[in-house]
Amino acid sequence: MNALLWSFVRIPGSGGPDERSHFGVIEVMVASGELPRFQGYVPGAFADGPVRAQVAYELTPNFTAIPIALIIGLLGSDEYAFNVHIARLFIVALYPVTLTFAFLLMRRVFPGFPIATIWGLTVMCTVPMFTLVHSYYTNDAPAIAASTVAVYALVRAFQSDFDIRHTLLLGVTLALVALHKYTGFVVFPATILLIVWHLCRRPGYMLRTLATALGIALILSSWWYIRNWSLYGDPIGVHYTQAAVDATGGAPVPPMARGLTPTEFLAETNWLPENYATFWAGYGQQRLKLHAAAYLTLLSMLALVAVGLAARFTRWSYGPRDPDMRIIATMALMHIGLWLISFWSSYSVDVALHGRYVFPTFTAFVILTITGLSELLRHTKAPSTLALAKIPIMLAANGAYFIHSILPDVVY
Repeated sequence: MNALLWSFVRIPGSGGPDERSHFGVIEVMVASGELPRFQGYVPGAFADGPVRAQVAYELTPNFTAIPIALIIGLLGSDEYAFNVHIARLFIVALYPVTLTFAFLLMRRVFPGFPIATIWGLTVMCTVPMFTLVHSYYTNDAPAIAASTVAVYALVRAFQSDFDIRHTLLLGVTLALVALHKYTGFVVFPATILLIVWHLCRRPGYMLRTLATALGIALILSSWWYIRNWSLYGDPIGVHYTQAAVDATGGAPVPPMARGLTPTEFLAETNWLPENYATFWAGYGQQRLKLHAAAYLTLLSMLALVAVGLAARFTRWSYGPRDPDMRIIATMALMHIGLWLISFWSSYSVDVALHGRYVFPTFTAFVILTITGLSELLRHTKAPSTLALAKIPIMLAANGAYFIHSILPDVVY
């Protein structure tokens, strides 16, 4: 309901970064009846702009756009706003899908600890930015949903010793990831890592499992990359897009190409604080940020989480080897890895100050948060009590954000 309400009040085409451009792809599909083709950029399209395109919208896989275009073609009208709201309904609908699979995943990771799952879902429902990306038309939400489903399938397959039925299901979910935004692709190395880690003493079974899961994903998703290869000679689209950007003239030069060191890049762009801030709320350097006190409070929580995780991994290293800690380790590597990929992308291609890019691993982040905090309080009865006490506070904070940030921004 929260995402639906926010989607109604946001101005169509201006609900979030690039909504108008993303929806433009849908409009082309409705008009032509086929996937759009990238025609390059007009001269000077990026002149004097702060960023450059990373991958053109037409070259970025977004399988969810196909049913959206079909529905708008059947039910849409000549009213731009009406059609945008139809597209937004699909994105809003993906929110409960993501939450459902996040619930199933956390229930497997924290069996016998139901309050952890409830608390984790509350976090996912109340972090403003996570709600915002499910309230306007964007390719972020489909990537988040696909990645969450795939991580759930990966954990389920791990806990079943990667039997054939669960491995086949894993392959199908990996194909869904491969047919959406590249930010979700961190699930692939996570899958390979967990399979190798769990089955390394059975090399034949390990290779069969890898071949099955990745083979199914390749079979079901390769059509998109074959299409890109045949049309542009570039299955991923990065090089083709960058050549098109450079051809426009006056496009910004990436920080790495300008000779900046990573440290100089961080200092020049304020990358760390901006990405941290927009992970919780807001878009880049635009409005919708939280009050400074809220960021400091959240930072304090993350410090406690880090201490708790360090203690949990230390206890695991020197004590009984709980197999499910491999899941927690995989979650940590996946989430941290996506932050590193986001940084490298910003540094080498497109200066992006958007914490939402790591949301395909947001469920992993929530699981890590629960693990770290519960470790600090494991010898007390406090975890359940504190979790229950925080839930109404988080819900109230989300409502306050809507009143004090969303509505004034709409009026502005």
